Amino acid sequence: MKKAICILAATLLAITSVFGQPSKQFITVYAEPDHSDWTYSCGEKAVFTLYAVKENVRMPLTEITYSYGPEKLKAEKSGTVTTGKDGFARITVPGRKVPGFTTVNVSVTYNGKRYSSQTNIGFDPYKIEPTTSLPEDFESFWENAKEKAAKVPMLTRVRYSQEESNDKVDVYYIRIQSYKAGNYVYGVLTVPNTEGRKPAILRLPGAAVRKFSGPDPLAYEGFVVLNIGVHGIPVDQDSEIYRQLENGAMSGYVLKGLENRDSYYYKRTYLGCVRAVDYLCSRDDVDASRIACYGGSQGGMLSIVTAALDKRISALFAYFPAFCDVTGYYYGRSGGWPHLFLDKSDPLIEKKVAVSKYYDVVNFARFLSQPGFYAWGFNDIVCCPSSTFSAYNVITAPKQLCLARDTGHWLYPWQSEEALKWLKSQFNMQSE
Repeated sequence: MKKAICILAATLLAITSVFGQPSKQFITVYAEPDHSDWTYSCGEKAVFTLYAVKENVRMPLTEITYSYGPEKLKAEKSGTVTTGKDGFARITVPGRKVPGFTTVNVSVTYNGKRYSSQTNIGFDPYKIEPTTSLPEDFESFWENAKEKAAKVPMLTRVRYSQEESNDKVDVYYIRIQSYKAGNYVYGVLTVPNTEGRKPAILRLPGAAVRKFSGPDPLAYEGFVVLNIGVHGIPVDQDSEIYRQLENGAMSGYVLKGLENRDSYYYKRTYLGCVRAVDYLCSRDDVDASRIACYGGSQGGMLSIVTAALDKRISALFAYFPAFCDVTGYYYGRSGGWPHLFLDKSDPLIEKKVAVSKYYDVVNFARFLSQPGFYAWGFNDIVCCPSSTFSAYNVITAPKQLCLARDTGHWLYPWQSEEALKWLKSQFNMQSE
């Protein structure tokens, strides 16, 4: 039992470390809404209690600077208030006329250093509608792309990693030919040393150019885990190589080819994820009826896309998915990462907007049929909740949203625990 607890703890630590954790400031500034769920109806005013805490004590007679306005856009009002002897001050924030989010920013300056925080409140968030639209040929575009890619042989190359394998799991580095000859998906495969066919997880990466290594902790939970990169480059090189690529040839990869739907960077990526599913289904130790995809941020984006494109996926995790409703800024509200279309003077903006609709997670979410587990918070400034709710609200498949409203672009350990329990229940696995 102790060993099982240690393995579970290591698994959860590894999962949450991918997304980072909040850091404690010397002074913490709070903007506390009068609704405990941070949620209001359209038109409803919100009363905020502002206060600052230093060494676990509220700071009396302290000036707090505040501002509020639509999420990720210019503040509508700013000002200052001074806390009373009890350490509290209050402001009233007007309600939004349409579903969406309002951000309240607060800060305190102490000994020349500024301490700040934000609180993002939702107005009818489950009624937020996307700004993007579905192209008439969306389905045929992707069906044709998949048909062409399926004709390309996998030509798989597998290398066993003796130094990373142990008595519980085996680790392999793999290369799989993807959507066209000479283009490859690289990844790390971790296989439990147990008999028979096992459920599998396709683990999809967040944005960056990085190396991957094994073993993956989720393999100790009984899953075959394939952790892939999405850039068509090996994942086992020296870290300095990835740093140079990220600052050089791969810099700004999310923008490459955006003016053409056939040459946009993510076309190769999306089809590469499907090819990774091909590989998992080809393995004798994988139960092809129990394959999940999992990821956060860019990985959450790819999890939804992969499940929509490939019905062999039977369940998905998506934490704060990126690339949701990216046309938001074009239409005057916040949009998802990577925050496109802020520059309205771009002469190619119309073409890029049109192309984005073939890649927007919202439009893939419309076609999900598999059960999904989703998690995010209201305070995420990277994949803002206006965008993630835009995708979530169009999903008609079974879905579960695990909210921790105060979180930003990170998860609490309990959210990861809930996700793992949920997946095991989907796959009829015993959960300890």
